[in-house]
Amino acid sequence: MLIPTRVYDGSWVILPPKGSRLLTFDPDSILIDLRWILRKDYTIDSLPAVEDQLVKHYNGHNLYFYAPDGNDVLAPGLVAWIQLIQRGLSILDNKICFLSVSPSLPQWNWIPYPLDAFEFIRKIISANDVNRDNSQAKFVGMLAGSRVSISRLRMAYDLDCAFPGDAFITFPVNATKGILNERVSEYYQTELDWMSQRQFNNDMPNAKGIDYRSGAANYAQIWNQFQIEIVPETDEYQNQWFTDKIAKCLRTGKPFLLLSGQHSLQNLKQLGFVTFDQWIDESYDECVLPGQRINAIINSLQKLYLDPAKTSIIADMQKHAKRNIGHYHDYVQKQIQLRTYTESYNRWQEILRHTGR
Repeated sequence: MLIPTRVYDGSWVILPPKGSRLLTFDPDSILIDLRWILRKDYTIDSLPAVEDQLVKHYNGHNLYFYAPDGNDVLAPGLVAWIQLIQRGLSILDNKICFLSVSPSLPQWNWIPYPLDAFEFIRKIISANDVNRDNSQAKFVGMLAGSRVSISRLRMAYDLDCAFPGDAFITFPVNATKGILNERVSEYYQTELDWMSQRQFNNDMPNAKGIDYRSGAANYAQIWNQFQIEIVPETDEYQNQWFTDKIAKCLRTGKPFLLLSGQHSLQNLKQLGFVTFDQWIDESYDECVLPGQRINAIINSLQKLYLDPAKTSIIADMQKHAKRNIGHYHDYVQKQIQLRTYTESYNRWQEILRHTGR
């Protein structure tokens, strides 16, 4: 069902069998792969089929919800559905376990899944790779050339309007136009015109598709083209899923503001990383909705932009950001050592028998 597996750095994780499907059954456990259910566009799929199979087969099994790709395990539709089947099939809380990047409800068991892309960046890019001469840099940058979302559109558009000619922006124009179908396009005509007219920067000129490894490899080439980075994390609602997007800033010592879920900045600090509240109003981290967070980020940047001491402040921020370089290395090494310590098959079986926080 769940197999101890050695990964690229020599440490161990627990993974489902190869060829994992929506549902995998064994005599004691049922594994539900949430990658088939929780979509990147925040829709939920396949729950009726899962429910039908559980009604047919459930007999005191342990239920493992597998979400290694940062899937939102607190999605209201998912949580309400699990609570419904608990009532209907008399499933105890201790029979439910999430193998995921972040926990779901506190009454359910949780096995933390490694931040794979976050950790893997150390293999691709080094702080020594970047050119730190930013004398010709634009004020702010945003690398949004991969995943499409309304929040990324709003962030990129508002950023460009706030700092015309002083923003480095990569953006997936065609893919974004594709999600603005005829039912909603009338509400985004200004943004559509902007996308058609704006000459976006391209951080990967020879790439047909965007993979985070390729993006990281190119990051050193554009590092000094903007002074501060807006990091649009993969999921704008989650606050514990950190990916290669923020890892690149931490690994190389880049000042940043974070477009992610409420208290994501706070959680990043709890991991030991430094942020920039000495110079930037970071109350944006209290915002509940991405749109509110975007407005607050823009306001924070505008205060800095208009400050007569802007140049010296940015220099101080860049010096401060270098503290993250060493901590990123130490953090990743600690996580690898932790997983290596639990490498034995018997140790993983113990974890699976006594899952919890």
